[in-house]
Amino acid sequence: MTIALLITGIFIIAVFSLTVFEDVFNAGNIAGILGGIYITALGLMFNRINHTLWNILFVAAALGIVSVITLMSFIYIKGKTKACNEKVIIVLGCRVKWDKPSLSLIKRADAAYDFLMKNPKALAILSGGQGKDEALSEAECMKNFLLEKGIAKSRLILEDKSTTTDENIAFSLKLINSLGLDKEIAVATSEYHQLRASMICNRYGLKSSPQSAKTKLTVLHVFLLREIFGIIKELIINK
Repeated sequence: MTIALLITGIFIIAVFSLTVFEDVFNAGNIAGILGGIYITALGLMFNRINHTLWNILFVAAALGIVSVITLMSFIYIKGKTKACNEKVIIVLGCRVKWDKPSLSLIKRADAAYDFLMKNPKALAILSGGQGKDEALSEAECMKNFLLEKGIAKSRLILEDKSTTTDENIAFSLKLINSLGLDKEIAVATSEYHQLRASMICNRYGLKSSPQSAKTKLTVLHVFLLREIFGIIKELIINK
């Protein structure tokens, strides 16, 4: 039992630590590493503490792992459905590396491009403000990317003030209302982000369908775990 727990704990610590080398470090990493430390500590404490207490801690760990894996799977599956022929797609911003789109932003813009090509009359609201370490807004960066791929400027609407997912959707809704656009929309974002985005859309009276961008498998687990905290916050604070 000790060896199995030590191997499991060290493995969990490793898979959530190594993503740092891919420039990914967030609450998902921290939670995963802490979970790995907990499992490792259980292995080290086997037969060294009260048996009943150890069993309680072990059951708690097992339930926690099953719950987290179930939630991560549910979040992932929810992002796999496809948008169809909506007339508006909101593209949620992501990090800009000074003046270049990050890989996640490229994938989201690519997802939007595919949708716009399949729906030649659809409009895209490109949503995302400018961070302190960004030379231009996420919306502007996506616009440049889509223009280079041949999408007409007249089909691209910029929302360049938002700094959170909630603001992405709230500020985009203002544009939808002011332009008299349809409130049945598609949302282009990473697959792990779609469930929370749809929850926020529902809160603002928008009916959304996912147009998901794929995330690298080597970092997907970190974002899925982080997203659990975002969804909990949405359920508790913004319900």
